[in-house]
Amino acid sequence: MKKLYQFEISKEVEVETQVESKNEAGETVIVKKKEKQLLPNKFFIAKPSRNLIDQCSLYNSAEVSKGLKAGLLSVYSLDKKYREEGVFTEEDNTKYKALYGSILELLNESQVIVKLKEEERSEQQKERLKKITEEITALQAKLSEYESIKNNLYNHSAEYRARNMSIVWWLLHLSYKEEGGKEIQYFPGNTLEEKLKSYDELLDLGDPFIKQVTDKFMYAVSFWMLNNAEKQEDFANLDDLIEKKG
Repeated sequence: MKKLYQFEISKEVEVETQVESKNEAGETVIVKKKEKQLLPNKFFIAKPSRNLIDQCSLYNSAEVSKGLKAGLLSVYSLDKKYREEGVFTEEDNTKYKALYGSILELLNESQVIVKLKEEERSEQQKERLKKITEEITALQAKLSEYESIKNNLYNHSAEYRARNMSIVWWLLHLSYKEEGGKEIQYFPGNTLEEKLKSYDELLDLGDPFIKQVTDKFMYAVSFWMLNNAEKQEDFANLDDLIEKKG
């Protein structure tokens, strides 16, 4: 089976070990004892077949339709609504435009200094360039708050709901573990309902290891969908992203 992304997570297990020693009579004595060890477990995201891709495409379309029938608006309808009615209040729009204008002014000012060679810049210009960079960073942070609000408005669209449902669909169909030289579905089942039942049963166990594995699968599948990752190397930044979120 072709693999998109492979990873290992160690699990603490109790294993029985044997220690041989000699007694006073010179006889071999075997002492058994139990100790805890960290054993690596291998998992992977499978590369989807054309048939699976087609199935998920149909599933996604069906979920969009369900969302629309349930009263959710499409991205197109929301975009039209926000363009006609506006997203922010008049005061918010004024602040947004002011922030954007301030950033442009600072960028223009910095370009005058940047055009000069390093040795041609005065100490005052160097200091000012550093200050401009700090000011732009601060303004961009404030601007991103407005952008975040604007982007989050589309989270309630039928397409956004369908995308999240599709991520779960892929999670259930592409997650595998390697065990005893075999590749086994992490969420077994022949239908979506059976796989969802497996998913619920596993998480209901309350095992921290299972949650860690499932979370890693979810991050990997989401990363694949949103970044068009096609090979192991494309997932290089995944662990850093998980660490930041954790």
